Amino acid sequence: MPHRTHDTTLIEVRGDLVLAALCVGQFRAPCQIEADRLIVRAGEPLTQALNALGLVLSAAEADPFTPAPLFAPESGHAGRHVHTHISRYHDDEAADEDDSRGSNA
Repeated sequence: MPHRTHDTTLIEVRGDLVLAALCVGQFRAPCQIEADRLIVRAGEPLTQALNALGLVLSAAEADPFTPAPLFAPESGHAGRHVHTHISRYHDDEAADEDDSRGSNA
């Protein structure tokens, strides 16, 4: 029987591991990365998504389960912060006033 924590299951994922890791990352699930497989603590929605991608899933045992730092839940922090930078076009008049800075191109 797979290891269960709350409504999650420890599963082994084989197949296209890059595709699998991208999917796991979208769900922010803890994931142990190995050369030929991923071991993931996955709930039903993630398991369904991995199945839909055609990946091979099976019950896993990992003692100890050591998820990669990027996939491990953060402890003691409010969460990750995303910073977005937006490029804006300026009107011609503003560009003429600021010719002294040069070009970033």
